Amino acid sequence: MEFIWAIVISLISIIVVLIIAAIIRYAVDSSKTSKKLDELIKEVHYIKTEIKKQQNHKQQDDSKHIIDEKV
Repeated sequence: MEFIWAIVISLISIIVVLIIAAIIRYAVDSSKTSKKLDELIKEVHYIKTEIKKQQNHKQQDDSKHIIDEKV
C-alpha cells in the first residue's frame, strides 16, 4: 500500500512541477522584455548583414585598384 501512495505522490509532484514550469514559461514568453530582446536580436542580425555587405563591397573595390596598379 505504501508503494502505491509513493507512486501517487510522485505523479502529483511531477504534475505540479510541470504546471509551474508552464506558468513560468508563459510569463517569460509574454513579457515585454523578451519581445524587446527579440527585436534587438533581429536588429543585430540586420546590422551584421549590412556590415558584411559593406566589407565585401570594399574588398571588391580594393581588388579593382590592385588590378589597375598592375596594369
